[in-house]
Amino acid sequence: MANSTGKNHADQRRKGLAFLDELRQFHHSRGSPFKKIPVVGGKELDLHALYTRVTTLGGFGKVSEKNQWGEIVDEFNFPRSCSNAAFALKQYYLRYLEKYEKVHHFGEEDDEVQPGNPKPQLPIGAIPTSYNYQQHSVSGKFLGRGGKSSFFVLCVGIWCSKKDIA
Repeated sequence: MANSTGKNHADQRRKGLAFLDELRQFHHSRGSPFKKIPVVGGKELDLHALYTRVTTLGGFGKVSEKNQWGEIVDEFNFPRSCSNAAFALKQYYLRYLEKYEKVHHFGEEDDEVQPGNPKPQLPIGAIPTSYNYQQHSVSGKFLGRGGKSSFFVLCVGIWCSKKDIA
């Protein structure tokens, strides 16, 4: 019986290493490679075990919706002193596994731009994900005394008189 447990452990380790290789390749192909395995509670996080458990429970969305990260933490036997383990697992899942889950578990298209491929154009009316600093350039004719903009004050929801602005 000890042999079967040892064989099972070796099989699990082999599956975990194969998973890790595939995960690294996935991240490398997306331009987000990683070298180090995250550490929680002083030990390397078993990303394969985390992925398997979360997908068994329905995936990242369901686990987060039902706030099951605390239950998952219990299965990893982290030290009691690791009080933020649930938060850490969730963050590491987001960083390393969430996109992988979408593509490999749910079969969604990989919406990430691949290195060397041009960024697709946004459809009309779409909200861009980049920040346009030029949208905050204010023409001199809109600036009050001291170079302050009354437009900016109104945009942040603070109503004040013109004399307060100057």
